Amino acid sequence: MVFGSPTFWRFLGYAKPYSHWAIGSVVTGVLKFSLALALPYFVGYVMDYVILAEIDGELKMERLFQVVQVLVIIFAVRIPIAYYRSYWAELAGNRTILDLREALYEHILKLSLDYHSRHRTGTTTSRLINDINGAQGILDRGVISVGVDFIFLVGTVIFLIFYDWRLAFVSLFTLPLYASVFGVLNPRLRIAARDVQTQMGELSGEVNEKLGGQSVIIAFVRERSERYKFFQTHREYFKRVMKRVRIQVMMFTLGEFFTMIGPMIVICYGTWRVVGGHITAGELLVFYGFLSHLYLPMRRLADASAAVQLQLASMDRVFELLDVEPDIQDVPGATRLNVTEGRINFNDVHFAYNEDQPVLQGVALQVEPGQAVAIVGRSGGGKTTLIKLLPRFYDINAGSITIDDQDIRDVGQHSLRKNIGMVMQDAILFNGSIRDNILYGRRGAKEADMLEAARMAHVDEFVNEFPKGYDTIIGERGVTLSGGQKQRVSIARAFLRDPKILILDEATSNLDSHAEAIIQDALAQLMKGRTTLVIAHRLSTIIDCDKVVVMEEGRIVQSGTHNTLIKKSGHYRDLCEEQFGAIHLDALEK
Repeated sequence: MVFGSPTFWRFLGYAKPYSHWAIGSVVTGVLKFSLALALPYFVGYVMDYVILAEIDGELKMERLFQVVQVLVIIFAVRIPIAYYRSYWAELAGNRTILDLREALYEHILKLSLDYHSRHRTGTTTSRLINDINGAQGILDRGVISVGVDFIFLVGTVIFLIFYDWRLAFVSLFTLPLYASVFGVLNPRLRIAARDVQTQMGELSGEVNEKLGGQSVIIAFVRERSERYKFFQTHREYFKRVMKRVRIQVMMFTLGEFFTMIGPMIVICYGTWRVVGGHITAGELLVFYGFLSHLYLPMRRLADASAAVQLQLASMDRVFELLDVEPDIQDVPGATRLNVTEGRINFNDVHFAYNEDQPVLQGVALQVEPGQAVAIVGRSGGGKTTLIKLLPRFYDINAGSITIDDQDIRDVGQHSLRKNIGMVMQDAILFNGSIRDNILYGRRGAKEADMLEAARMAHVDEFVNEFPKGYDTIIGERGVTLSGGQKQRVSIARAFLRDPKILILDEATSNLDSHAEAIIQDALAQLMKGRTTLVIAHRLSTIIDCDKVVVMEEGRIVQSGTHNTLIKKSGHYRDLCEEQFGAIHLDALEK
């Protein structure tokens, strides 16, 4: 049942700050429905004391006019009460959903790259958007409505028992049937609803992934096969939806049946009592009028219970994600990283994404303050993994990494990453203006600082080509910019951050020679006075680095300056020969 669900009570924890609005909605809801009871009472009064009364017509009209006056006053008062009952319920419900979505989004941002690499972005997005949307109404159209209807139902039952206990017990004949049917079907409905939400997550993940790679689908002429895969996934979603629908329709149909059969029994029994002279026709009419206020809350309770089961199925998935512990966490009492020099030490570092597949094995590397160290090697050697460990995108399995003799696991993640700037191969920009994307590097930076960073990164050389300049909207992932332009904006962002430590990961690998020359000049300016780790496949770009480290199969196999390594046989010389050929190798010697 709903009230026995841990998910339900956990959800109410988020609603607790808005309980005053919820309670106000319940109180006004009870008042709203209580005032509605005046109508059946006065209908009975009119029947016995106006229509059937043996008095003159003038007195009858006087009594009728008095009844109408009272009813007009009652329903005029009911208008603001009905407004606040709905408004406060919606306010409490939507504020709770707002807090939940913000909490989930904050939690998602804390999850490690390892989690995001193992889960589709579309699936995670589906939980943030679809599942929380699916939970909309638990409070306002669920808990509050159930509270109003339950209080009103109990009050109506008590009134009917005092009014005529015989008719009351006859009218309650269908109540156990309601309880048994919905007690059986509610858990099944929740399971079916959760299956629907799970499949919706799969569908969202599939669509998100394929739309992101649409150019590949078109290039390889795979539209038909992708359409078929979508059909299969969507067909499975359809099957699960229809299973949920079958249970819902069964509950609705049985509820309709019980709602119809109850009044029939009351009319038959009540008419027999009127004929026998036990009650008047007006009293039966009053009771029958109140009967609608018995079966309507009963029906709404059943419907609300079914609706809450659907919504709790969505909340199950939301809380499932909220319960995922971030892989990377600050230790208790984590200190603030204080970078005075920028010395980096990798001490016997071991790392594996999967336990049986080691990626780094005993890496030992010291980078002196202000030094530029190039890390080279064939693909899969562990270069990118090594630099991802420095800002703690992943945690090492053994060994240690220190910055100025401070273990990075002992300092706060925010202070660690604030001291590290990164320019990656794929310049990730966000939909917004060029200015917004540069200012992303440092919150609250001044306009002059932003313009200086743009100048240092050569952004000013192309931004004036756009009519709106720095206010030009660049689209999702900077789609309206060229590769070189995007990389320059990314470098400007790093300039604005002004980090003590810099990581360059294939920052020029996807650029043409003209763009590369501009970017190399900007990077040379950016590297001045900073401890820098450089990954590059184009070995010509790292000749001026202070040290070159060669990695193979997760180990450092060579280390030294470019001139030292190129003059002797080994992995580095082999890499240079593969790129430039032996005939041109001498040109690389300084």
